[in-house]
Formats: sequence, C-alpha cells, structure tokens
Amino acid sequence: MKRFWLCLTSLAVIAVAVFIYDSSSIVWVGHTDLEVEFHVVDADTGEPVEGAAIAVRQDAGGFCEDTSAREFELLTDGDGEAQHVSHSCMCFGTQSRLRFTDTYSVHLPWWHFRVSAGGHKPSTTQDLDVPEYIRKAKRAAPGIARLVVQVELAKDGGAAR
Repeated sequence: MKRFWLCLTSLAVIAVAVFIYDSSSIVWVGHTDLEVEFHVVDADTGEPVEGAAIAVRQDAGGFCEDTSAREFELLTDGDGEAQHVSHSCMCFGTQSRLRFTDTYSVHLPWWHFRVSAGGHKPSTTQDLDVPEYIRKAKRAAPGIARLVVQVELAKDGGAAR
C-alpha cells in the first residue's frame, strides 16, 4: 500500500511540474501571405457556379501589405472557385512551452464583397473582416494562411444567402 501512495504522489508531482513548465508561453507577432479562396455554389443543387463575379471593394488601411483603397473583380472557374493572395498580412498567436496551447490568428483584408452570376440572384454585400471568417482562416504552411469563403447563390426568384 505504501508503494501505491508513493507512485501516486510521484505522478502528482510530475503532473504539477509539467503544468507549471507549460504554463509559461510565448506571445508572438509575424506576417503571412493569405490565400482567400471563394467557393460559389448553387443554393439548391450545391453544384459549382462557373463564371460568378466576385466584386471586391477594399477599404484603405488594414494589416496586409496592400493598404490602398481599391476595387477589383474575381471570376470563378469551372469548379466555382476563385482565389486571391493578400501578401504580408499580420498574424499572431500564443504558444506554450510544450505546445499544449498553440493559437494562431491572421488579420484579414478590409474587404466588402458581393457575388453575382447569370441565372442567380446576387448575394448581399458582406464584410470579410468579421469573426465568422477570422475563425476560419487557418495556417496552411509556414508563411501561408488560407481562408475558404463559401457562397451560396439562389436561382432568380429565390432568396440569396
């Protein structure tokens, strides 16, 4: 019985030591290229929408390399996808010594976007830099983050989401 309590005490001491060691962390700030990938699908069928136009208006400022106010358009391919890379966006996180805690977040460009396609109702204008999309941006590789934005377009006469 004495041996059992000795083992239990030893395990408790080790667990506390690991917890204390891991409780110190590094808070870091850096930059990454952000790949924003739009997937446009038909709301009823889930099929990709080829040739959908994604009109983007970028406000001045932000935490990526290009901080100028500008407008541009992306067109979806046969898979209903369109991509744009924003370079050198600020990213940050916290990492504990044993990496039990390892957070990552990236600042998104200050975009407002609207999607339209023939035979479909245009989407409402949406902001990119909102919590919903911030949570979806993930580290893809060293120096690269990826955000996938899913857009469903309703046929003419239906509601767009």
